[in-house]
Amino acid sequence: MSQSSDAFIYRQDGGIVFLEINRPDKKNALNVECWQLLDGYCDRLMRDDQVRAVVITGHPEDIFSAGVDVTPTDPFIADMFQALQDGDKARLVDGFKNMQAVVSKLAHLPLPTIAAINGLCYSGAVELAAACDIRVIKEGAVLCLQETQLGLIPDFGGTVRLARLIGPARAKELIFTARRIMPEEARALGLVSHIFPEENFIGRVTEYVKSISANAPGALAAVKEICDTTGSMDENQALGFEHQKAAENILSGQCIEGISAFLEKRAPDWKS
Repeated sequence: MSQSSDAFIYRQDGGIVFLEINRPDKKNALNVECWQLLDGYCDRLMRDDQVRAVVITGHPEDIFSAGVDVTPTDPFIADMFQALQDGDKARLVDGFKNMQAVVSKLAHLPLPTIAAINGLCYSGAVELAAACDIRVIKEGAVLCLQETQLGLIPDFGGTVRLARLIGPARAKELIFTARRIMPEEARALGLVSHIFPEENFIGRVTEYVKSISANAPGALAAVKEICDTTGSMDENQALGFEHQKAAENILSGQCIEGISAFLEKRAPDWKS
C-alpha cells in the first residue's frame, strides 16, 4: 500500500484498484514522480490477477489534475528545455516517446480502466483520461485542452487518442480553441460516458465500477482487445480477429461458471 504522501496513491478496495493523483498543493499537476509511479503501478497491475478494474482519480475530492507540471526544475521539463536550447530533435522525440510509453502502458492493461474526473482536468490530465477505457465525470467538473495556448500540442498520445475517441473534426475543434468543456457537452461529444452528482461521487463511481468488475474478467479482457485492435482492420479481418478471440474465450472455460451461476441463480465465482 502506498503512503498518503506519495504523488500517486495506490489503494485497493476488493478487486478494484484506485490510483489517486495526490499533489493538491500543485492542483495535482503531473510531475516526473507521478509518471514514474504510474509506470510502476501498471507493471504491478499486469502481474496481479486479483485486480478486476482500475480507477484513476484525483485526491482530494475536488481536483483531478491541472495537467503536466511545467515547473522548470522538474527533470522532464528541464530536459525538454535543454533539448530546445540545443536544437536537439532526437532528444525531444525520445522524451515524448518515454512519456507516451507510460500512458500507452495504462491504455494496454488487460482489464477495464476508468477515469473518474472529480474536478479540474486540464491538458495532460485529459490525455491520461483519454487513455482509459471509460471516463465518468462529476457535476461541476471542467475539462480543457489548453496546450495550443502555450504553443504546445497534446503530445503524450492525446491528439491521436482524442481523434479516435470523438472523431478528428471534434478533436481538432477542442484542441484548436483550447476552450473549457463542461460535463454535459463532454457527454454529448462522447468524451465521457456518465455524469455523477457531486455528493458521494467516489461512492457512486465505485458502485458503477463494481457493475463492470462483477463480469467475467477473461471476457472483459477479450472485448477490450477486440475493440482496441480492430479499428484499423477491414471488416473481414476484424470479424476474423473477433471469432479467434471468441474461441479462445470459450476455451478458457469461464463460460461454464457463468452459465452455471445464471441457471443456479447465484453470483458467479470467477477464478483467477
